[in-house]
Amino acid sequence: MIWRRRAVALLVLLAVVALVAWGITAAVRALGSGSAPQAAPSPTSTAPVDPGPCAPEDLGVDVVPSVGATGATVSFAVTLTNDGKAACLADAGRSSLALTVRSGTDRVWASDDCPAEPSSRPLLLDVGDTAEAAVTWNGRRSAAGCPSGQGSSGPGSYRVEASVDGEQVPGSGTSFSIG
Repeated sequence: MIWRRRAVALLVLLAVVALVAWGITAAVRALGSGSAPQAAPSPTSTAPVDPGPCAPEDLGVDVVPSVGATGATVSFAVTLTNDGKAACLADAGRSSLALTVRSGTDRVWASDDCPAEPSSRPLLLDVGDTAEAAVTWNGRRSAAGCPSGQGSSGPGSYRVEASVDGEQVPGSGTSFSIG
């Protein structure tokens, strides 16, 4: 009889332990799933962003002349650099990018006096990217409206400067000599 009481006591004890374990497991599950609902992450746009025009202060312009003999053509290699913090569109066309050649205070020639094609040449520049453009001066003087009979430039020292959309680009000036 004593063995029977001990067996019943052992079974009751095992049942109590099982119920306690089941209760703890159920409580942990309830606490875990009963927490405040998580906010859904906000959707991110994956659509491409259209870049705007390059701001003048974000566009670096470097002009390198290649000079021939007096009265010969002068070629200018123009390098545009996006120094900004975002991609942008730089217009390397003749209606936007202009070079002006001076000798002292004398304005000798400007590429926008008699603009050549292409008038518009939009270039997408990522941050730090560069693009090349070429501008040629025939060595003759020019004036606004492209009147004839302006004559040729002579030997001497000249300075070329770049402007974008009518604004001179700081630091774009370069000196060169002819003859």
